[in-house]
Amino acid sequence: MICIIALIVLAVLSIFSAKYRSGAKEAFNCVFRRVTLRKCDTGFDRKMKLKITGKLMNKFPSLSRIVYRHFEVISWVFTIILFVSLAFSVMGVYNLAVYGTCDPENPENCPIGDAMYSPYTGEEICDCGFNTDECRVEDFKVCGIDCNCLEEKCKENS
Repeated sequence: MICIIALIVLAVLSIFSAKYRSGAKEAFNCVFRRVTLRKCDTGFDRKMKLKITGKLMNKFPSLSRIVYRHFEVISWVFTIILFVSLAFSVMGVYNLAVYGTCDPENPENCPIGDAMYSPYTGEEICDCGFNTDECRVEDFKVCGIDCNCLEEKCKENS
C-alpha cells in the first residue's frame, strides 16, 4: 500500500519537478493494479521498500531489518493514517465553512483563528468569539454590528 502514499507525494512533487513524473506514473499504475485486486507488476513497491530500508541500513541496521520484514504492515498503517487525517481535515474545513470555526462545540480550540460568526444568531461578531462574558459594548460598536440580544450582557461587563 506504499503505492497510494507514494502516488500522492510524487504527484504533488511532479507538479514542480519533472524528475518525479516517472515515479508518479509508476505509482499510479501500481495503485490502479492494487485497487483492481491485482499484484503490482511494475516492482514499484519493491523499489520503494529497498530505497527506504537501504537509507535506514546506514544509520539504524536493526530498525532496517524490522522495517524490511514488516514493510507491508507499516505501509498499511501509514495509508490508514493518511485517510483518517484527510477525513478530519475535510471535516474541519466543512465546519469552518458552515459554522465559522473548525470545532463548533469548542471554538476556542480552533487553531485557524477566532470564531467569526455566532452559532445562535448567525451574525458576525468581533473579538468575543462565542463567550459573551468577555465582550464589551465597545466591541460591538467598533464593528458597527447591532447585537441587541447580547448588548445587555456586555453592559454588565463594561
